[in-house]
Amino acid sequence: MSAPAGAVRGRETRGRSGGDSVTITKLSPERFASAPQIGMAITQDWHSLLRWLTWPTYADSKRAAGAWCPCVLEGGAVKGGRGPMSLLAFDVDDCTAGAIDHSAAALAPYAGAIIPTFSATPQKPKHRIVLLPSRSLTAAEFAVAWPQMVRVLAACGIVVDRSCKNLNRLYFACVARSASDWLGARVLSGAAVDVHAMLAAARQLADVERQRRDDQARARRPVRDEHHDRYVARAIERARGNIAGAPEGGRHGALLRESFSLARFGLSETQIADALLDAFVDAAGEARRTEGVRAIRDAVAARGRTGAG
Repeated sequence: MSAPAGAVRGRETRGRSGGDSVTITKLSPERFASAPQIGMAITQDWHSLLRWLTWPTYADSKRAAGAWCPCVLEGGAVKGGRGPMSLLAFDVDDCTAGAIDHSAAALAPYAGAIIPTFSATPQKPKHRIVLLPSRSLTAAEFAVAWPQMVRVLAACGIVVDRSCKNLNRLYFACVARSASDWLGARVLSGAAVDVHAMLAAARQLADVERQRRDDQARARRPVRDEHHDRYVARAIERARGNIAGAPEGGRHGALLRESFSLARFGLSETQIADALLDAFVDAAGEARRTEGVRAIRDAVAARGRTGAG
């Protein structure tokens, strides 16, 4: 049965850089019901795939149209399957009325779709978020990128099902019980998720967390009072050098790490700014001074939340 006109909302979406073809693994209803489950790698242009992802089949079972996996599974084998990840998918089950429109508005800058799941109701509009990355991700990259995107979604007030982190997770194709039950998919007409930027942000956060753990370990070692000032001076000198030597794109992260580290000595936000802000501006440019002030403030606040001093 065809979907009603206007069932899919939104404008056409720009494809990923370097081409518009996307490869996923599809399982027909028969293949989904078989053991072992073996799918087929299907390559479609992004617009055609987007239409399939968002255009409902009307049936009494969510299994009626089969399933798909955003990972190109080796040999199509689902159990233990691995391969390049062509799409980023997230299920949102913990939600209330209006959640689909909220997700669509929050994620408007991206390319993808918000798709009601089979059990969605107006009161509890469970839905799936599918985002197009700028390129496919390796299994190792996906392990880094997925948590980073979850943090982005959480910042938007979107809580996702953590089991979606599995490479070989299957998602049922778009099915609704009837046209009257269908809540309508929303097409996101923004740009593909920048994989390079996403991985860089994730690794930067990991570096900050690693530095925090290292600082906590060092903080447990007492520094005699008569050596404290000299110790702090050396730490400030090292921090300035690390900021000055950071590569372009890494200076913000370097400032965060060094500010976080210096805060363990009991230095105030003003004292750390006096020590490090000029080094950051010299390296990054005067236009980024305000950014540096915010980074120092955030790092000092984060240090305060850890309770380590």
